[in-house]
Amino acid sequence: MNFDFGAHWRNFRHRFLPNRLWARSLLIMVTPVILLQTIGTVVFYDNHWQSVSRRLALGIASEIKLTLDAYAEVDDAAEKQELMQRLMQTSRFDLRFLPPVEKPPRTKAKPSLRTAELIPALRLIGYPFQAFPLRGDSSLKLLFYTPYTTLEAVIPYKYFFSSTTYVFAFWILGSSLLLTGIAALFLRNQIRPILRLASAAENFGLGRDVETFKPEGATEVRQAATSFIKMRDRIRRHIEERTRMLAGVSHDLRTPLTRMRLQLSMMGDDENTRDLLSDVMEMEHMVNGYLDFARGEGKDPAEPVDIPDLIAKTVDSLRKEGVALSFTANAPLTLNVRRHDFKRCLWNLITNAERYGTLVRVGLKVKEHFAEITVEDNGPGIPAEKRDDVFKAFFRLDESRNTQTGGIGLGLTITRDIVLAHGGKILMGDSPLGGLKAVLIFPK
Repeated sequence: MNFDFGAHWRNFRHRFLPNRLWARSLLIMVTPVILLQTIGTVVFYDNHWQSVSRRLALGIASEIKLTLDAYAEVDDAAEKQELMQRLMQTSRFDLRFLPPVEKPPRTKAKPSLRTAELIPALRLIGYPFQAFPLRGDSSLKLLFYTPYTTLEAVIPYKYFFSSTTYVFAFWILGSSLLLTGIAALFLRNQIRPILRLASAAENFGLGRDVETFKPEGATEVRQAATSFIKMRDRIRRHIEERTRMLAGVSHDLRTPLTRMRLQLSMMGDDENTRDLLSDVMEMEHMVNGYLDFARGEGKDPAEPVDIPDLIAKTVDSLRKEGVALSFTANAPLTLNVRRHDFKRCLWNLITNAERYGTLVRVGLKVKEHFAEITVEDNGPGIPAEKRDDVFKAFFRLDESRNTQTGGIGLGLTITRDIVLAHGGKILMGDSPLGGLKAVLIFPK
């Protein structure tokens, strides 16, 4: 069985590493600092703290051993008393010479963090001893059991434990926090222009106004922002030029069609005239549909709209005899949309459902991150293999939605363009009513 290191690394990266750019950049900057501080701590502990503590401990052990050796070499009681007084006065420790006692059964002292170097050094003296930390945690009491005396020594911790350890740990922690805070502050300022660029691109894709967006931040971010503004201006210029061109086309096509219809209406009412007039009206309908499709989004700006109220009013305006039309919503919802375009999108779907069914249901479900609008009917529906084709311009289903019962094949195309312009998506499926179910999904 081959081990796929790349797959495991990708899985680990996706599960444990942060996804946001700010967090990843901060991790990239903080990780070397942490590694450097860790290496520095290890080096300091090995080369400084342990060395200093070991030398202090060996000095204390040597001084105690000299004291015990000097006491053992004197036999005269008066001289011993005089030596004891001199040692207690000159020693930097608090010494007491007690009568010899029997060695306790357990005299092995366990090293702690502060006595890690002292206990091994005291064992070199060669006498059994006990160590007791005193109340107040500032000194250590030692009892050495010799055949001549029991030596009690009270040694402050500062004599054998370097306090620079705490100072070093404080500076390590403090400098790490300070550097991390400074890095986070600078990174946040560098990431903010990128977030603004992303927000502007999203708003532009949703058809919202981004006129106040300006390039800022690092040179690379400014270049990306400038490219976005140029792209926005090119798209707008293209739309404006297309709209002006279509306005001219509209005038050029509608004028002769209107003149032809006027002349036909003056020619009298016979079968040939009626057929020609019907053809002219169909041509006008097709021209108007094509112009509506090619014109794309309306020019009205996006604004906060009460979506349930807009849907309810649209449904009320489209009620007709012979069709049961209903609307339900599970919660209130306000979205920034182009009111006219959004209403037109709903109008296309509802009238389409009313044309082919006798039961039409419109629903609004508000969820955590998106809103879902459904329009379903009990009509003949659309075959699954042709549901993608109905969004193509001028595509018509001859079997169930022909030219006599339907339009010119632009309704769903315009609906899809409006939905996409608002950052949503449209899906087609089977309805529990037996017909078609159209689902519109919009981000909140």
